[in-house]
Amino acid sequence: MILKVKAHPKSKKRMLKKISDTAVEVWVHEEPIEGRANKAIIELLSEELEIPKSLISIKSGSASKQKSFEIQGKPKMPRDLFG
Repeated sequence: MILKVKAHPKSKKRMLKKISDTAVEVWVHEEPIEGRANKAIIELLSEELEIPKSLISIKSGSASKQKSFEIQGKPKMPRDLFG
């Protein structure tokens, strides 16, 4: 599954918000320096989808606010996140 992510680094809050069935907005505390924000996004996705971080990888947009992540395996899809 490919998940499109709109990132909000350096945020006071840490949360995920559903935009559509294949897109979310993500707020993380970390700055977009040396991949810290990307790592934090992967950690948050891992927690929310209840899958190991190793099953989540950046496909495109590593230096952009608009990113694509590949989610492998069968993640748990929380209803409040993915309806």
